[in-house]
Amino acid sequence: MKYPNTLDLNTYRAYMCARHLNRDKSRQLDAINLDWDLNVPEPLKILCLKAIAENWMTVPYFRELPLCEDRQYLLDLLDLNFPLDILCSRVRSDAFWKRAFHHRWRTFVPIDVGSKPWIRIYLEQHLSEMVEHLKPNDYDQEGIKKIVDLCSPFVRELRIERLQPSLSDNSDHVPLDVVLVNLRRLQRISLTYDVKDVGHNFFLGCATITEMDVKLMTQGLERCSELTEFRLHSSKLEPTMMKRISAALGKGCPNLRTIAFPHCRCGDIGLRAFCEPINPKSFPNVREVVLTNNFLSSESVQELTWRLRHRQIEKLDLRLNPILTEGASFIMTSVFYMPLQELNLSCCSIDEQIEEYLLMLIRFNCTIKRFDISSNRLSPAMGERLLQRVYENKTLQQFDLRNTDISYDVRATIDEVILENRDPHSLHMF
Repeated sequence: MKYPNTLDLNTYRAYMCARHLNRDKSRQLDAINLDWDLNVPEPLKILCLKAIAENWMTVPYFRELPLCEDRQYLLDLLDLNFPLDILCSRVRSDAFWKRAFHHRWRTFVPIDVGSKPWIRIYLEQHLSEMVEHLKPNDYDQEGIKKIVDLCSPFVRELRIERLQPSLSDNSDHVPLDVVLVNLRRLQRISLTYDVKDVGHNFFLGCATITEMDVKLMTQGLERCSELTEFRLHSSKLEPTMMKRISAALGKGCPNLRTIAFPHCRCGDIGLRAFCEPINPKSFPNVREVVLTNNFLSSESVQELTWRLRHRQIEKLDLRLNPILTEGASFIMTSVFYMPLQELNLSCCSIDEQIEEYLLMLIRFNCTIKRFDISSNRLSPAMGERLLQRVYENKTLQQFDLRNTDISYDVRATIDEVILENRDPHSLHMF
């Protein structure tokens, strides 16, 4: 490549003569000043894109722009306060919806982002926030339906962490039937009828879930044909409510894989009521059952295991239930009839009499990968016998024995043994 060794006369005059002679006092541009371009008008294309962004409500051009870089520049200029329905109908860009999400929820970190499009993340959070902050006295069915119809094509998951209590004589919460019926693609739902704050007009029982709440919720559940996961948290459920929920899920949710009632205090009577409508054809696809902290005893656990042994259950969580050793023995005997992979019996009032069943489970079961029996009163001598059985088990990958009177040294050795069973590529899961 040949480098030039001469300079054109006109170029020299433009860059040098004007600076030294200063003949034109009104000259605005100085070729030697590197900041001179700040006074140069912007290119016509940029001006046009800014004009489109400012008048986007009148002429919402986006797909009409032929170049991707022009579309991206326009998205960076768009006002985030434009009506949501227009933005949803015209814009699908992940970068735009990510910017909109972080602008609106600056401190909120969404979970399970993965490959989910940001428009879905935004609208799921928008709908959840709207339902959580809606007061029962301000409920407008037509307005709610309009918002739900807007979000419905994108929403797959609905997480409600609280509902506003009614502070009037009517103690019902916001009806959920309209929301659930119109979310046509809903796959996962997590509900909590509890409250985080109630203000100055609080009275005892204002946040309690009512029969009408459950009736309207189940009317919506009967139409959720694509639902795969149902979770109801921290809500005191009566037997009639459990029965109604069971019937609705069995009728309208054939693809259900997860049923969870953590901290719902349903008791033995409530669990029996839930099992009452269940027949051999109910819940054919269920894989996960979570009944944490529901005051269950060994009697209800016996019936539960009888119901579950006919299904392909992979995860069972019964922690914080006083099922005693008798109930735990029912569970450990029944796991041989299920492809169970995860079992949680933490804090279940189990004592050292479970040793025979526990040793049998560790030795012969070839499906369980994660087993939690922590916070139960096992004997220190049981640790050595468990260690011998663990050597024979090539499936177990996590065995939680904390707070069981088994010494730290034995637990550490057990952890080292089962560590060899883990897949090196999946260690981050634990």
